[in-house]
Amino acid sequence: PSDRNNQLIMISLNQGFIAATFAYTTIRAIPAHCFTLPTYNLPFSSRQKFTSSTAILESANEKNVLFDTPGWQSIKKDLDQVPVFACANAEGQPMKYRIDLAKKTGEEESVFDVPLFYTHVDDALAELKKARESADIPGMDINPYPLGEIFQMWATDKAVIIPNKNAILQAGAPPNSNPMGQNVPLFACMEIAQENEDGKPVLPLFMELEDANAAVKEAVSYDGGKEEEFEVVCLSLPGAIEMLANADEKSTAFHFIPPSTSLKHIRDYLSN
Repeated sequence: PSDRNNQLIMISLNQGFIAATFAYTTIRAIPAHCFTLPTYNLPFSSRQKFTSSTAILESANEKNVLFDTPGWQSIKKDLDQVPVFACANAEGQPMKYRIDLAKKTGEEESVFDVPLFYTHVDDALAELKKARESADIPGMDINPYPLGEIFQMWATDKAVIIPNKNAILQAGAPPNSNPMGQNVPLFACMEIAQENEDGKPVLPLFMELEDANAAVKEAVSYDGGKEEEFEVVCLSLPGAIEMLANADEKSTAFHFIPPSTSLKHIRDYLSN
């Protein structure tokens, strides 16, 4: 690699620092049109109600075990319809970041290189602006990648998934929380459903609270009632995946809904 490709971006963190090295991983971007599926526009209904439980709010404890369960491939297929974004070179290879986690006195520092993937397109665009200001790499842009594959990389410490700051605050994180290292929050209303291709009710899981509230409003417009009677709850991405991986056929089915902002960005990109 050239000297230009070894330039660094230094970002201060509470427990150490992260440096972006302009080397790249081999994972490929997915064509944008793969994320613009009409199934995301199915109407929501409040006729099917799901019972909430404290288990749905719990995070996964043994995340790597998930990939050995029979249901993982089906879960991954659904997750792969959700785009996450990363800064990448002209070939679509995500940029790697060098993470140096400071340890307590006397402990050895931990340093490793991983790509960063953003759940919100605006965060990826902000990172792209900083990267372009720090290094002149032809063709650098943001690209969409399938969440299912990236989640598996995250679970094996080969990638970092960074949720949106506003989303983690809406999920109850303290105002000074850093999105780096936080679980991706999901938002759901247990009293609304979305029909799948077989006509069975599926609980939609949203990555943005605004989209969940819009779904509640749509359900009320179809079936009546008052919006304030529909509670939107928060759960983590690992927790939802763990529940699906260990569920039987009679258990509640989930469907991961990509952020409307991400789909808008992709539609605008395709139209241009």
